[in-house]
Amino acid sequence: MLATLLVIAASALQTADVAEPNTKVKFPAELQTAAGPQALAGTGVRTRTMLKVKVYAFGLYVDQAGARTALAAWRGKTAADLARDQSLYDEVLKGAFPMTLRLVMTRDVGADQMSEAFNEALGPRVAQAEQKGMAGGAEALTRFRGFFTDKLTNGTELVFARSGSTLTVSIGGKQAGEIDNAALAWALYDIYLGTKPISPDGKKSVVSRLPELLGA
Repeated sequence: MLATLLVIAASALQTADVAEPNTKVKFPAELQTAAGPQALAGTGVRTRTMLKVKVYAFGLYVDQAGARTALAAWRGKTAADLARDQSLYDEVLKGAFPMTLRLVMTRDVGADQMSEAFNEALGPRVAQAEQKGMAGGAEALTRFRGFFTDKLTNGTELVFARSGSTLTVSIGGKQAGEIDNAALAWALYDIYLGTKPISPDGKKSVVSRLPELLGA
């Protein structure tokens, strides 16, 4: 079954890992997915409170062939060029090629706390998606929140694989579920890549490797 096959095996291929510099969490340079390998575009860190408490590290993976086609207009641009160009992020958010967000917890967080954090970030965004003509986001968000039933301990991996409007969620190496809803898929990635990201620095660094993936 396709839904089962879409569980992400976050194991490195024959390539070096990349360490997120703030947390030292390692990310494989490639993720093997059901749709084929995806390349790491960059990493970032999510912090909370004025004390900058590190909650999790995150990495963005993209289907390299699909990205090279969809993002051809940005070939030859530097990482700094891409980081300040919102039109690039907007193009990525369209979901024209498969991509994956991989999160690794760097502290313990309760299931209810994580669910509420996503609800706080996603609620306004699915409402915004509704205005863009993407319906059903509120219902999809309710189902998404239901995936968080267990405490997330330090080192727990969360994987959000997006293919078009379909979002496949894996928590702690186990598939939590699959939701086909364009509003939710867009909103989840908008948290990190949109005009009001939860980590402004992470938004910049999560595309730092994209120039080499796109080529000259």
